[in-house]
Amino acid sequence: MFDSLDDHQSQRRRVFRAGLRVFQRVAWRAEVSGVEHVPAHGPLLLLFNHLSIFDGPLVVANVPHEIELVGPGDFPMQPVERLIIAAYGLTLANRGRTDRAGLKRMLDHLKAGRILAMAPDGGTWEKSIDVVKGGAAYLSQMTGAPMVPVALGGFYGAEEAVPRLKRPRITIRFGEVLPPVPASPDRRQREADLDAASRAIMRRLYDLLPAADRARYDHWGRATYDLRIDARTVDDSSLAYGGPPLPDLSALGEFTAKPNLFRPMPQNAGLRVEPFLEARFFAPMEVRLAARDLYRTLTRGAFDAYLQYRLGEARAALALAGLAAVRDEVCEWAMTQGVRLRLRPIVKDPLELP
Repeated sequence: MFDSLDDHQSQRRRVFRAGLRVFQRVAWRAEVSGVEHVPAHGPLLLLFNHLSIFDGPLVVANVPHEIELVGPGDFPMQPVERLIIAAYGLTLANRGRTDRAGLKRMLDHLKAGRILAMAPDGGTWEKSIDVVKGGAAYLSQMTGAPMVPVALGGFYGAEEAVPRLKRPRITIRFGEVLPPVPASPDRRQREADLDAASRAIMRRLYDLLPAADRARYDHWGRATYDLRIDARTVDDSSLAYGGPPLPDLSALGEFTAKPNLFRPMPQNAGLRVEPFLEARFFAPMEVRLAARDLYRTLTRGAFDAYLQYRLGEARAALALAGLAAVRDEVCEWAMTQGVRLRLRPIVKDPLELP
């Protein structure tokens, strides 16, 4: 028998879910299927692919049972996100760091027989379907909780489409129940077993997605990135960069090319980063200040593990080195030459024509 939650909280959640269903009907053209696969009680993990701030709330809205929802707790949220967190009461995870308190809350929910919804891919940034964190598989293994995959199609770009009243078409497909991740017979093999189980979960989600969403994940898995630096003189002539040699700028290009990956910098951290967002020429000092503030934000405080969690240690180090080079070598050269700068992320997919 699972623990009952506070009656006031349960009532507040019922009202919130009803409001979300109204929001879904007004703001989206939604096709929902497979809800009958979701058991009424736990322990159970609802696992969804994550591409917008609306993913988790709409999973909550379409399940007829009370569920616990895991959300981000590692950096300041925007007003809409704070409203959702406060109104529903999310279990927050401090991503990118060892968060024993958050992990204990998730384990406690499952041990108490509750349904826990979370994103095994770890966040909304653009990535291959095989880029996944091990937390969901670990929770299943530790508690014996079965899993229901929830494939969310059409959600990418929703933060822009919904406010413009475009009513994007989305699909929410609940798959059949998957068995718990089995215990590893050899503790030394546990990490590899969890990684394999996590990838299998994401592949099941991939199979349930519409073709357009599968193609998007495939593109992110193939794409390579770079950052192009253009310079223009006062008489509108182009000038090639001729300063000191630069480090590999591919990771910095990836960081700035992916909207969901870069969006928290202006929106959550409140940074003025127009030179990294707009395809126009800026004065070198404007570029230097933007690069300086980005570097400071990504190396201290709430965002100091942001890139490492999303790109991995090696790519994060490359991105920071590239950012420092833009701040110092590139801007110093531009000021001595009296030119303006444009930073252009380059995305190449070997299967797509130029």
